[in-house]
Amino acid sequence: MKWYYASSCIRDANDPWLTGFIPNKSDLSFEAVPARHHHPVGATQSIRTWRDHLNHGREIWQRAQRSPEDCGILTCFPQLAVSVGLRKRLTLRRTPLVAWTFNVGTLYTDFRRHLARVALKPVDRFVVHSTEEIAACSRWLDFPEERFRFVPLQRPVWPITRMEDERQPFLLSLGSAKRDYRLLFSVVAELGYRTIVVAAKYAVEKLRIPRNVEIMTDLDFEHCLALEQRARVIVIPIANTATASGQVTLVDAMMLGRPIVATACPGILDYMTDGREGTLVPPGDHDALKAALQSLWEDERLRSSSGIAARKRAMVNYSDEAAGKVLGDVLREARHALG
Repeated sequence: MKWYYASSCIRDANDPWLTGFIPNKSDLSFEAVPARHHHPVGATQSIRTWRDHLNHGREIWQRAQRSPEDCGILTCFPQLAVSVGLRKRLTLRRTPLVAWTFNVGTLYTDFRRHLARVALKPVDRFVVHSTEEIAACSRWLDFPEERFRFVPLQRPVWPITRMEDERQPFLLSLGSAKRDYRLLFSVVAELGYRTIVVAAKYAVEKLRIPRNVEIMTDLDFEHCLALEQRARVIVIPIANTATASGQVTLVDAMMLGRPIVATACPGILDYMTDGREGTLVPPGDHDALKAALQSLWEDERLRSSSGIAARKRAMVNYSDEAAGKVLGDVLREARHALG
């Protein structure tokens, strides 16, 4: 079967994405449908961005329907799944449809929930990146849990090119979606540690920023990777107990072998074990977060051992190669589900 795959992040028709990592794929072939407009992951879904997603979905669908051979469609992120799902439902075609990285973020209870149920009903397989999202999304959409599958979020194996900044050590926190920076600021204000936060302006607006905290915005990915490697400790405070948040930051930090303190919540619990690859703290717990940061900050041996364990686990389980092995199985399951 031929699979047309697309993501708002795929801009080149020659980009193999994860398809290049599928082993034993003699029964599968692939063709990318690049996005004409790039929208960063987590970007606000305005009317303009939705128009681009709908146009992209139309192009994917038309390309697949013109195919002279049996084919399926593989989308990445919920917006494209919605766009293609609508067309599949309207045309009553049985083209297999797989929604990879189905990270909804917010489980809306208004009309958007109804629209999501209508548009996504034709999706044959949803791939989520936390185990708790299987039950949560199943209930939200009123679809059977069998249509959902947990696959760990994958990231490239980043090379380590920089060392920890020992002369001017700092805590680092990155990301904007569902972060609990109010809690973090109250903790580091007491600790006095130099802290760098890389986030969009909206994530920290209206918050009182301590003097020892530096806010950075609009950094490119290379600068973020450099900061992660130089940081003494990476902290991921999450204010979301319903869906997954913080996984990209977490897996990147693990790939770089960094010591981590993170909130114990969906999207984190599946990826690290408390006391092994890092330290987990309860959501909103000021004292626990403070104690965890102090412990790692002051214990070089603990930072080293947790960082080594984190990189080892990430390279084995969260790499592109690891995800590619599962992707082939998911596509074959979606095809066979049609009979």
